[in-house]
Amino acid sequence: KTPLVARQLSETNEGEAAASTTSEGGEFTETQEEEDLAEELSIEVSYEDTYDILVFLGVAYIFGEIAFHIGVPPLVGQIVAGFLLGPQLADYVPFPEAMVLLGDLGLILLLIEAGIELDVGLVKEAGIRPVLIAVAGSIIPFAIGMGLSLAQGQSVKSSIACGACFSPTSLGVAANALSGGKALNTPVGQLIVASAVIDDMIGLIILSMLEVLVAEDPALYEYFIPIISAVGYLIVLGISAITWIPRVVQHKILPRFSPENRPYVSLALLWMLVMAYLPIMYYSRASHLTGAFLAGLSFSQVEGVHHTFVNEAGSIMEWLLRIF
Repeated sequence: KTPLVARQLSETNEGEAAASTTSEGGEFTETQEEEDLAEELSIEVSYEDTYDILVFLGVAYIFGEIAFHIGVPPLVGQIVAGFLLGPQLADYVPFPEAMVLLGDLGLILLLIEAGIELDVGLVKEAGIRPVLIAVAGSIIPFAIGMGLSLAQGQSVKSSIACGACFSPTSLGVAANALSGGKALNTPVGQLIVASAVIDDMIGLIILSMLEVLVAEDPALYEYFIPIISAVGYLIVLGISAITWIPRVVQHKILPRFSPENRPYVSLALLWMLVMAYLPIMYYSRASHLTGAFLAGLSFSQVEGVHHTFVNEAGSIMEWLLRIF
């Protein structure tokens, strides 16, 4: 009996030791998993990264002020600062993708303000001139680029691609340059912005058509989607922005609120329209930036919106545009 009892006691002790080891192993595994989860959820930024971004913002501001004082738009100086410190040369700025994202947010805010500031009366007086300027500003560079490429013996598709690189005019850059030069709200500035919107649309149509040309066996309708979406949205949403939308907001919605709250209600409605227009324009192969502009244009005739927008977003927009 004694050897039997001893063996049983030995087996019991071994089982308890194994169970204890398994328990410790389980606790270790759980602790490791918790640490891994905490590491995944945490976002760590070093002091060096923070300092480098502050240096970059300071340099961009100084270069913009220097450009302004020598008679050119601050945008030029800020572009130089971005080129010198960005990935293209010194690669000094950390998280360049985050900087681009912030710049794009500033650009959207700028185009909303450009739409709010657009004087519908001046655009109506301009008549067909913005269309003619936009067509000339798109077709002539496109023809030059395509012609130069064909003269060098390139294929037709390659030549179209070359022309497409020459054609687009950036609505954001134009609006930023005009804003920096305090010319956005002048008759010439309004004409340039209206032309840039149409020019942007033409450039997007050309680039979308290029995508179809390089695709294998594209369907016939794919050739017309960019044209229909760009022109259709510009006509439908543009007409709505200067006709029934401001009337509904001004005379149907805002009277339901007290006078002191009306500017903020208008700003909330504007933001809702922006959040609706951006995905609609983007996923239908039009420009989401044009959507931001048209949303702002819808409130250009609503009283108090521009003042409230500048008060609430003006300072933030200025710094975001320096990053842009």
